[in-house]
Amino acid sequence: MKQDKQDVPVRVDTPDAIARQQMGFGDASEYGELSGEYFTLAAGTDITPLLEGLENDLCQCPHWGYVLKGRSPPAILMEAKK
Repeated sequence: MKQDKQDVPVRVDTPDAIARQQMGFGDASEYGELSGEYFTLAAGTDITPLLEGLENDLCQCPHWGYVLKGRSPPAILMEAKK
């Protein structure tokens, strides 16, 4: 994504998390349309309650990305082990 992070629209803005998302980055065949996202989570933020009720209590979407600072949240690490 060649776009400044500050130019990506904010979709969620809370004291513990900021989520930015830009739709329309193209088609990924069987996965459908791609979007570009930046997530900023405060240290210790637990996102697992947001995933409760999904299959295996994990996000079912494929993820490609990088953790630039800190560590990946446990829910994402568990998803990668599937």
